[in-house]
Order: sequence, then C-alpha cells, then structure tokens
Amino acid sequence: MSGYLILYIFFALFILLIIASWVLSNIILKPEVIDSDKLYQREIKEGRMVDDIYQSWEKEDFIIRSGYGYDLSCQLINNEISKKQYNDKNNKRKLAILCHGYTCGKYSSMIYAEMFLKQGITVLTYDQRNHGLSGKAYTSMGYYEKFDLQTVLDWCFSEYGTNLAIVTHGESMGAATVLSHHAIDGRVRCTIADCSYSSLEKLIRYQLKKYYHLPAFPFLILVKLIIKLRAGFWLNDVVPLEGAVQSRAPILFIHGLEDDYIPYSMSQDMYDAKPDKKEIYLAPDAKHAESCQKNHEEYERVLNHFLKLYYFESR
Repeated sequence: MSGYLILYIFFALFILLIIASWVLSNIILKPEVIDSDKLYQREIKEGRMVDDIYQSWEKEDFIIRSGYGYDLSCQLINNEISKKQYNDKNNKRKLAILCHGYTCGKYSSMIYAEMFLKQGITVLTYDQRNHGLSGKAYTSMGYYEKFDLQTVLDWCFSEYGTNLAIVTHGESMGAATVLSHHAIDGRVRCTIADCSYSSLEKLIRYQLKKYYHLPAFPFLILVKLIIKLRAGFWLNDVVPLEGAVQSRAPILFIHGLEDDYIPYSMSQDMYDAKPDKKEIYLAPDAKHAESCQKNHEEYERVLNHFLKLYYFESR
C-alpha cells in the first residue's frame, strides 16, 4: 500500500470522524423540538394533561426577554385556590417555577402544575431557549438555561417585590437547569429535581456507548471541542451536581428506577453528595420522565411532604 493511499485513507477517516462528531453535537445543540400544538395533543393523549382541567385554570401569557437577546414564552397559571394567595399582597406570595425537559415545552410541565395549584401555589412555566414559542438559540442542556431561569426570577422579584417564596421544579434537562441555577442564585426556597443528570459529560459518555455504540475516544473529545467552538461552553461546564452541593436550599431528588436514558444512580450520587436538607424518591416501574405518570399518588404524596417540611413551614 502506497504512502499516498495510506494518507488518503487517514484523511477520509478523519473527515468522517469530524462529520459524525458534528452530527452528535447537533443532537445537543439543535435537537428536533416537538411543536407546541403537537406537544399539547401528546400530553393529553398520554394522560399527562387533562384538557378540561387545563382550560379551567386562569392563565396569562407573556414574554420575558432573555439576557441573550431572545424571548422566553411564559405562562402564569392560577386556580381558585392559588388565586386567593396570589392576590393577597399582605402575605408572602407563593410561586412555583417549572422547567421542562429536552425537546419538549411548557405543556409537558402541566402534570406537575396541577399538584402545585392544589396546594395553593401559583405556577409560572415557560419554554426554554430553542423550545416551544421561545426564541432560537443553541440548546445548552442547562448551561445558558440557568441564566434564563435567573432572569425569570429577576422578573418575578421586579414584578412582585421581595415578598416571594419561590420553589423550582424541573424535569430532565429542566431538572439540570434548576440544580445548576443554585450555583449562581440563592433566592429559591426549595427545589424538586426529577430525573436530572449529575454531569453532562458523564451523560454523553454513557449515551455514546449505550445508544450509538461508539467509544468515548475520540468522539467525546471532538464533540466537546465542536460544541465549545459553536456555542461557547464545554460539556464539563454543565455539572448540576455542583449546584446541588453548593445549594443551601432543600432539594428533593426524584428518579425512575427503570430509567436507562439518564441512570437513576446520577440522582443518587447528587443526593449522597449534598450535605443536608435533602430527600430522594426512586420511583418503581418508571422509565425516563415517567415517575409522576406511573406513580402519581405516591409522587404527589412525596412532593406534598417535601413542601410541608421545607416550603410552607420554612422561614
């Protein structure tokens, strides 16, 4: 085999590696997001959302401008119970901010919204960047999204004053967002993180092997470099575990025991690493983001117990 042929083969393999790594980076940065109308219908079909209940709520749609220059499509929700405390300016206003997962949108948060509303807590949910009706920007799996969440909190405190008690809830990428947010903002009273990853780099390493049957080397290195060049952050900049450890706020970790997309061991690791003010619920028979759907009564019981312990009785 001539030297030119060897060089040609080497060059062709290198180009294929770059193309494959670029495609993999697109899965993170530019996912195929579910259209809002289709997501609405899917959530109803899968039983995660009841249309009559959703239509009965009092809703206000509005826009918050991200610090990165795009719009965040938001919805403020009340029912008859939550509206009473929402309109009472003399007491601390109770507000839950809900963050959806990868490729979804704010409609996928409605299964959780109902639980907070039943407890008299007003709900604010929004489409994360590059999802739903919000503006287009690279999805960063929690890196830039945590700053958007901080902007949403800024809006809340600007709109309502400091007399606020905020609880955050996130599912999957949304859970990584609410955990990462603790590293930059101490205004949240408590957090529920449902099926979060502890480290984006560890998650990608795991998924490369499980779903794509690819070795970490050289793909992980190339994907990390391409994402840094395209979007300005490293995979190892997204470490929700660090937010959990740094947080002084109580955190409830939730994860399905049958989750093979994000292993439940990641939530267990974060629970073990957080020094105090922590709870964990590992849901049986639940795959990724199915804990509430498959174990609804138990999920609600665990959530209400956590809120009673750390939200309503906290000072």
